[in-house]
Amino acid sequence: MAYAAFKALQALLFFGSAMAFCLWQLAVIRRMRREDEAKRQQAANGSPETSNAAP
Repeated sequence: MAYAAFKALQALLFFGSAMAFCLWQLAVIRRMRREDEAKRQQAANGSPETSNAAP
């Protein structure tokens, strides 16, 4: 393998892995926000499924 091709592949893998990690974290944050919003909606509607209510 040519040195230039190896360096290009190395750079692609390095920056690609960083980009993949960032996209994964954004997906996790979006899912958490959706779940929090669903819990807020249930609490606003008076749903008995909320377990965070104080006795």
